[in-house]
Amino acid sequence: MKNMNRRLFLGAAALSAASLSTLSKAAEPAAGSVRIIGLVGSLRKGKSTYKAMELALESAKTVSPAIATEIIELSGLNLDPYIAVGAKSSDRPDDFPTVREKLAAPDVHGVMMASPVYMGIVSSPLKELFERMVAFRQGGFPLRNKVGGAIAVGAGRNTGVELILQQLIMFMLSQGMVLVGDGKPGDHWGGTMQSQGDELSKDEGSLNTVRGVGKRVAEIALRLAASAK
Repeated sequence: MKNMNRRLFLGAAALSAASLSTLSKAAEPAAGSVRIIGLVGSLRKGKSTYKAMELALESAKTVSPAIATEIIELSGLNLDPYIAVGAKSSDRPDDFPTVREKLAAPDVHGVMMASPVYMGIVSSPLKELFERMVAFRQGGFPLRNKVGGAIAVGAGRNTGVELILQQLIMFMLSQGMVLVGDGKPGDHWGGTMQSQGDELSKDEGSLNTVRGVGKRVAEIALRLAASAK
């Protein structure tokens, strides 16, 4: 009786494994169908925070041909936070609706956020965006179940990078997002990078945290995209 149960168990396990393998292959999303957006919060376009995001998204694309990426630099955009409370401080055209449409798109399965360290807090463009995104909480939580990853760029190793990660992570949790860190081998809270004269540090440990968070966002975004079919 015991041998019979064992054979039945092993047979069922083998069948389940084969079924899962077939399902996994069948569920692979089409090329370019799983988008990940990188929000860059630096006031300075194209500098080290942008380069860190670029590195993370390059790593994300190595996971699968299904991954497509886009960077949105917030510098120079009008994200007037006063509009969130029914007023405005500028007559410039409002750029928030365009950013909102991109982030809420159904084929966007991952959103990464990167900020330099400004005296231990996130940059003003990101803070303005966060305040405008109260509209997301009032409008059905369009970021819910999208994968989130955080990157912080400081002038040195001990300049407040983890404070920035905490703020980015708390915001993404408030939007109902699925959070990931930088994965193996460290399994910390995100990418932490040093800037040296507007260039990324040559510290491979730091570079790998940035690559790692990009890869993890892509891995989980693929799974969520496949399960949604």
